[in-house]
Amino acid sequence: MNYLNMANHVHTGVGVETTVTLVDESPSMDEQDLAPTRRAAAIKANIKLTEVKARYHPDDGIAVVGFSAKARVRLAPVVVKGSLPDLRRALQDADGGYGTNFTAALEMAEECLFPGHPWHQVGSVSRMLSRLLYETGTPKGAGLSQGQCPVDAVKRIVLLSDGQHNTGVSPVAVASRLKGAGVTIDCIGIAGRPDSVDEDLLKEIASRNPDGSIRYCFIGDSDALLKKYQDLARHIRCA
Repeated sequence: MNYLNMANHVHTGVGVETTVTLVDESPSMDEQDLAPTRRAAAIKANIKLTEVKARYHPDDGIAVVGFSAKARVRLAPVVVKGSLPDLRRALQDADGGYGTNFTAALEMAEECLFPGHPWHQVGSVSRMLSRLLYETGTPKGAGLSQGQCPVDAVKRIVLLSDGQHNTGVSPVAVASRLKGAGVTIDCIGIAGRPDSVDEDLLKEIASRNPDGSIRYCFIGDSDALLKKYQDLARHIRCA
């Protein structure tokens, strides 16, 4: 099956979802244009996502990936029910370095959603270069079936960044591969002004709804970010 040639629109369904949340950990996340800081606002919003899922969709899975120039799985996929303390710790455990690498973050999410898939063994230059930007070590958390999400789960990625991709190869190919495999990608830019983030690239990474609208938004307010993540916690619905 050629995943790159499949439709890149969202795939809806019933049952459970597995969401990999990608959180920018670059130093600029300490800016204070979102109160009290971009980082604190992002952590609070992601924690709210887990709390809403625990209430309405407790059997869903969530994984946490932090990224700067490198990407690291902070928590491998876990069932939300019973995992809120682990999820909070993973979201607050931010110690990223400099730079912003969307490609490493998306490929780490890909391995959370499709562990052991044959395409991970392909020795492409792109993937080999990206692997140099992965953190080493075993992901935290017991995970779903040793870190795997249910095969019938709707798969989602939420990518949050306050900057521009400036490290590693272009993320467009891996984003296309993920969308072609049925993964829905939401992208969120946060900062004081939209021109602080690469909106064109984030829109290219993001999925499209059935009506053609792009699943990207810019948010410059902490309360609005919290509301967005509350909405993202609920299951995908047909537009």
